[in-house]
Amino acid sequence: MRSINYEKLMSFVKNNPMYEVYETEGTVELAFHAPSEEEAAGGSGDEEGAVMRIIFVKRGNELTPREAWVERGGVRRRIDLDGLDSWLEFVDMYS
Repeated sequence: MRSINYEKLMSFVKNNPMYEVYETEGTVELAFHAPSEEEAAGGSGDEEGAVMRIIFVKRGNELTPREAWVERGGVRRRIDLDGLDSWLEFVDMYS
């Protein structure tokens, strides 16, 4: 499982209204608000998109995913943490 530098992740998500960050001592929660299918197609409907949440353990300046899931319509579906490696690599390269 891949870790990421705290500053790189914060740099990647700052000023992007689709991301929210919640921090407590020792953990960082990242929420990504995906657009609904209608919004993604250029519409402006009232349908809510999915929310992806990742909980990171913070050790020093390194963040390691502890758990992740997608929420949509009140249903929560877990995400395999190994599936986050490609996204974390992308964030690491472009921030």
